[in-house]
This record gives sequence, C-alpha cells and structure tokens, in this order.
Amino acid sequence: MQNSIFRDWSIGKWILNILIVLLTITVLSLFINPVFALGYIIMLVVHECGHMISAKSYGAQVRFGGFTPFGAYIQILDQTSIKENAVIAMSGPLFGLLNALIYFFIFSLIKDQTFLWLSFFAGIVSLMNLMPLNPFDGGKVIFGTFYFFPLLFIPFLIYSIVMLTEEKWLIYIQSLLILYIILDVVKMHRLNRLERIFHIEKEPKASIFFIYLLVVALLAGLMITMTIDFKNTLLPQIIIPAECEEFIELIKNFFAGL
Repeated sequence: MQNSIFRDWSIGKWILNILIVLLTITVLSLFINPVFALGYIIMLVVHECGHMISAKSYGAQVRFGGFTPFGAYIQILDQTSIKENAVIAMSGPLFGLLNALIYFFIFSLIKDQTFLWLSFFAGIVSLMNLMPLNPFDGGKVIFGTFYFFPLLFIPFLIYSIVMLTEEKWLIYIQSLLILYIILDVVKMHRLNRLERIFHIEKEPKASIFFIYLLVVALLAGLMITMTIDFKNTLLPQIIIPAECEEFIELIKNFFAGL
C-alpha cells in the first residue's frame, strides 16, 4: 500500500467515502435515473484520473483524497513547480472533455438520452472547472501562466450590469463576481513571486495558455452545439420537485428585496 493512491486511508475514511458515493447515487437516481447516477460517479473518477496521471508523469506522489457531496479530489504529496501545477490542473478538464465525447458517442450508438445528458453535464462541469479563478482548475492554470487574464472579464460584466441585467439579484451576483476577480488577481500577483524559484519560460507559458484556451473553446463549442441540436431532448431530463422550485423562488425574492 506504500505507493497506493489510497495510502493512509483508515477504515473510517473508507466507510465515509462509501456512504457519500451511495448517497450521491441514491439522490441522483431519484431525481434523474440510476444510469445517470453511475455515469456521474464515473465522470468524477475520470476527471481525477486526469490529474493523477499528469502528476505521476512528473514523478509526484499522489493520494486520492476521497469523495465529497459535490465531487472528488486528489492530494499531491510532493512539491511541484508552477508549470507542473498548471499542466496537472489542465489535465482534469481535458479528461472531462474526452469523457463528454465518449458519452456522446455512446448516445449516438444506442440513442439513450441519459448518455446525451451525461455528455452535456460532463462538458458543463469541465467548462466550469476551467473558470480562470481559484479554487477552480482554470485558476491554477492562469496562476502559472498569465494571472492578469481574468481582469479582461470585468468590462463585460460591467456592461451586463448597466445595459442587460434587470433583476436585482443578478446584479448583486455579478457585482460580487467583479470584486472576487479583483481580489483573486491581487492574491495571484502576490503569490506569483514563487515564479522566481520555479521559473517558466515564455514559450512553455504561452503553450500552456494556448492549450487552455483551446480546451475552453472546444468545450464551449460542444455545449452550444448540443444545446442547439438537442434542446428538446436535454431539458426534460431534470425533474425539479415542487419544494425545490419554491426554495429557488424564495432565494430570488430574498435578493430582490435587498
């Protein structure tokens, strides 16, 4: 077990992770169906495998951290450079893209719309993971390349607030996002002094950033295409209980009243 990704796992941790997986499968089976539930767990494992394979390629010792109610995570036990961290972070969403394509291929073969939804969901999760902010994988990529990149989104958010958004709760969320972007970039600027120790040359930095943008573009293109071509097939997959709709409406009213 010395080199196992489950090193140092206690019996209690095994039990906790099994319970989390069973609970996740149960909830998703109730809301959608058991096939989607299992596909979701596989999606999490595939994503983390991307990180693990990339980290091991650099000779780093990796441990599977476990499952959480919202995902899974790994722990890298060795110190890695900023460049290596960026590549390792990039590998998870890249595997997520491959996973989305595999699910879509299965859907094309057997015409089971559950796999279409799995493909769409895997793509959305990977795309969200590539947001250029911490603690997302995209934030780690940006930190290792061009940490000021998220500032480019602020003018678009300001334009959206002034010209496009009418709902108060959306204005609050966008304003908080602008503040978070500024604080995150300032934090990355302060931490980027580590680059003096783990220096990245301009060409590798540009290459990693280009791959990042390429994967984002591919995922966005896939999601847009699926939304246009399979809109009526995708939407009926989610069954929202009346209690959840009431809760969502309660949150909207709360922000509207501020």
